[in-house]
Amino acid sequence: MKKISFAIVLIMLINLVGKAQDPMAAQTNLLNYAPVENKLKKSNEDIQDPKKNIKAKTWVTRGNLMTEIYNFHNQYLRKGMPQTEVKLFFKEPKEVKTYEEGSDVMEDFIYDRITLTFRNKGLETWKETVKLFDTPLQESRMSFDKAISLDTDGKEAKSIKEGLAVLKLAYETEAVFAYNDKNYTEAYNNFEKILEVNKLPLMGNLQDTVVIYNTARAAYEMKDYEKAVQLFSEVKNLGLDEPYLYVFLKNSYMGMGDTLKGEATLDEGFRKYPNDESILIELINYYLVTQQSDKALDLLSIAEKNDPTNVSFIFAEGTIRDKMGNFEEAKSTYLKCLEIDPAYYNAAFNLGVLHYNKAVKMYDELVNISDNQEYEKARLLADDMFKAAIPYMEKAHEIDPATREPLETLKTLYLRLQMTDKLNEVNKMLQEMP
Repeated sequence: MKKISFAIVLIMLINLVGKAQDPMAAQTNLLNYAPVENKLKKSNEDIQDPKKNIKAKTWVTRGNLMTEIYNFHNQYLRKGMPQTEVKLFFKEPKEVKTYEEGSDVMEDFIYDRITLTFRNKGLETWKETVKLFDTPLQESRMSFDKAISLDTDGKEAKSIKEGLAVLKLAYETEAVFAYNDKNYTEAYNNFEKILEVNKLPLMGNLQDTVVIYNTARAAYEMKDYEKAVQLFSEVKNLGLDEPYLYVFLKNSYMGMGDTLKGEATLDEGFRKYPNDESILIELINYYLVTQQSDKALDLLSIAEKNDPTNVSFIFAEGTIRDKMGNFEEAKSTYLKCLEIDPAYYNAAFNLGVLHYNKAVKMYDELVNISDNQEYEKARLLADDMFKAAIPYMEKAHEIDPATREPLETLKTLYLRLQMTDKLNEVNKMLQEMP
């Protein structure tokens, strides 16, 4: 079965500002903060100068400087980066602290203004300990807004748009960092800032479906289902080609308690992507949970045609037929699973349970038989049904010897059928299990 993975779009940013630098040049220049500090000093003076602070260009320069400050370290770093590569850019740290987290070896490379944390020699995270500017992205956005208000003749429009494009990438970097740290509120706030920039008249009210989708994902993880529904619906209407969007939208409706819209959304997704496994499975599970067995079987029939060797689909069909009391159909379906995968534990175990439960019902019905001969005949048939459960339970134990359930069931069967030697064996195995 195709593995379905739905991850937020990760964008690692390298050399965002200006032209790409030669790595060896970076080795000597990266930790030289003087040039950018001088730029900041000049920018601070310019925005205080009454002649310069009314010029759009002054604020464009400041906006670009702030994203440059934000990316000063980030442009060279990425998660998983090996220490040897880090040292190429950052040289040797002034101090290294080594400690353990579980079985992982952690190392903090401490520099004058930044600390890099490694997990088993791969870069895990980093933190600026002495910042060039406390809130560079906030200042960048304010600067570009100021530039827009001053650019009445539109001469700086192109440079403003270019600067805002870099700012958006910086917001996206922040959002991804936060999302990976499970700080979904912070991720949402940064994604939303991108959407705000896109709505500026200068940006042409840009509709970036990927960013809207990621903002919706963050809202969903925050459990702000109302906001998630709004954003997922917006991106759906914009035509984003993402089947799992319908699963998230359905779950968001369910989170709001709107089961009708949730089911309708899954149906819509299935009609649009009839061959998508994720939506199919979600819809099948929904029908199973809501005990709509016939609808679930109809969808499983479609799923099995698309993927005839998928034992998960076949097993699901077996469990439904089992719950519906269709003994023979359930049995043949479980057996089909074992034909495809002889080591499929769930099918072997359920076959044992199927026969065991059938035998219990047959014994319960003995009380209604008054004729001794008929009674004895029926009792032997019930015993045979118990005996039929044994090979499947033994098979389940063979597949997964560390699980107690098959042994516990076998113990009951051996005891009931007076199979003393087998009973002693299984009791010994149970005693030896942890």
